Amino acid sequence: MHISTLRAAGGSIAVTIPQALAKSTGLHAGDKVSFEFDSGCLIISPMSRRKYSLQELLAMQGDEPLLIDKAWDNMPNSGQEVPV
Repeated sequence: MHISTLRAAGGSIAVTIPQALAKSTGLHAGDKVSFEFDSGCLIISPMSRRKYSLQELLAMQGDEPLLIDKAWDNMPNSGQEVPV
């Protein structure tokens, strides 16, 4: 069992996750988590970001053609770019 102390953080209360527990669950600083309260227990769950396949992304586009920004292709160099 891991124990942590709640701390005041601005207008909220913060809880720290012991390094060993964070490592074993794959959590890192900056990750988003959700909170639930169920039957007297506070449940903290990692929020995963949906990863789409190329086929799914193209299907979302539907029958609309992909937009092409011709102005982008014709912009002058602004740094150390090497034209091809």
